[in-house]
Amino acid sequence: MKRMKNALRIYVYLTISVLCFGLTSLLAAQASSTIFDNSHNDLQTRFDPGTDQVGDEVILAGTDRYLTSFSFEYWGVSLNPASFAGNVQARVEFYQNNGTPLFNGYTPPGTSFYDSGWFGGFGPTGGDTNRATINFSVGTDFPLGGLFMPVVSNMTWTVQFRNMGTGDSVGVDIYSPPTVGQDYPDYWQNDGTGWTLMTNSVPMDFAAVMQATVPEPSTLALSVCGGLGLLLVARRFRRKE
Repeated sequence: MKRMKNALRIYVYLTISVLCFGLTSLLAAQASSTIFDNSHNDLQTRFDPGTDQVGDEVILAGTDRYLTSFSFEYWGVSLNPASFAGNVQARVEFYQNNGTPLFNGYTPPGTSFYDSGWFGGFGPTGGDTNRATINFSVGTDFPLGGLFMPVVSNMTWTVQFRNMGTGDSVGVDIYSPPTVGQDYPDYWQNDGTGWTLMTNSVPMDFAAVMQATVPEPSTLALSVCGGLGLLLVARRFRRKE
């Protein structure tokens, strides 16, 4: 009988722990805020980087730095009506702007703190995909608590495409100005020999949205779980008296 009571007590503790963890995670997830949004002011411009790695250096808003979601717009064109002719893939990376050497006095991308690796599964529909999005989110691309971004403000996100076949073109859409955060009018380009800063006739701001959070349990979650914990501890001491 004593063993059954102990087992029941352990089950109760575990159940409350799971409930508290779920409540904490739920309330923390609701605290996500938009720290960068360049998805509203469409310049009706397509940028084709070919196979070069290109990056948009942005200035993030707020102080939340655990990334919970990231999306960017791309376009794709192919002579093939159903899909790209080639096995087109993309790769996304996030960088701190702490690289060397400086380019004309500006600090290039340096330390990478996220690399998606090469991925496919996207492409043109009916030969032309216009303003489609690729989304990254918690649980599938980022850790459950969000991807920690070791930056205060400036960072560069990059995209690179490869394996384009005959008649395939793919790139990013240009929007400006952002409605949350800030953006520089130029862009970083790496053709495999190093980073250079490039300009164009329009502000080269890639369409993208970032949301982030602070991975701390809410006051309500801590109060509820803390109260339950104190109740169980008090009950346990009473049983020993």
